[in-house]
Amino acid sequence: MCQMLPNLHCQQENKQVGIPTMAFLVSNALMLSTPLKALAETCEADNLVFNMNMPLLLAVALIGATVAGLLAHQRRWELEQMNEQLRQINTALRRQAKIESYAPTLSYAPVGGRIPETEVLVDPKKQELISQLKSGKNFLRNQELEKAILEFKTALELAQNLKVPIEEKKAARVLGLLTAIKRCFAL
Repeated sequence: MCQMLPNLHCQQENKQVGIPTMAFLVSNALMLSTPLKALAETCEADNLVFNMNMPLLLAVALIGATVAGLLAHQRRWELEQMNEQLRQINTALRRQAKIESYAPTLSYAPVGGRIPETEVLVDPKKQELISQLKSGKNFLRNQELEKAILEFKTALELAQNLKVPIEEKKAARVLGLLTAIKRCFAL
């Protein structure tokens, strides 16, 4: 037989039994201890108005449950639609960030992984601007200042023609730095 412990758990064959199991056991013990005659008796309402209102209450409850179910279904559908729209916006923003960056192969969203190169739409002039900036950067790494200056000058002109302020600032900043370095070492 099961014995009550201070922590409201009981042990039976080295298994712990929780409070819901204890409630079940106690309720069954009470059911068996009461006379069966008391269990067989039915309750009848003395008030006939209450008996007549029962179908009405049941109908109201069914209508309420149906309306709540339909509203929950509609909210779920709206949530799925909004989720799909947010995914499309996120994909478009990743494409735009990839186009506008120095390194279009970078992935800004680790969850979705990289976007295939075929999926990204790139303007040929903007692609040329990015390649000019990259080649100028490579010439700068290789310490070929003259070639780097020429690349960044053409990138600056191209950025001004395309009216892309970010790349224009990048090219102007590096070009100014290269010009200052050239003056310092020419002296």
